[in-house]
Amino acid sequence: MVIAALLLAQLAAPLAELPQQELAPGQCALFLWDRASGRRIAMLQANPPILRLAIDGRSTDLPRETAEGTAVMGFAPISRYRSASRSYEVRLTILPATVGGAVVRDGSLTIAQENGDSLVLPVAGLAGCQQ
Repeated sequence: MVIAALLLAQLAAPLAELPQQELAPGQCALFLWDRASGRRIAMLQANPPILRLAIDGRSTDLPRETAEGTAVMGFAPISRYRSASRSYEVRLTILPATVGGAVVRDGSLTIAQENGDSLVLPVAGLAGCQQ
């Protein structure tokens, strides 16, 4: 149990709450919240396709490596990103909203280190565009 707690702390510690983001007119983004803490932990952007996280106190943009599935508002149900030391996989069930935007009903953000250790965070989210 202690080992699992240490692993969780090591993988999740660098991930901080993402501050409020400003979108340019016409830009769309999908924001993800950690279901356990309610913290905003990530932003996906459709164009260019990036994952933005607050890692070690700095806003970090990671380019998308792969995407799978039928996109909703430009966001794929499965997408993968990579930093120098970790890989990130986002798996989402994206439902179009009745009045613009979209809702992420279920989802996960998996953070994996090169040594094979990984952490899966349950997430929820919202997508929208700046007018």
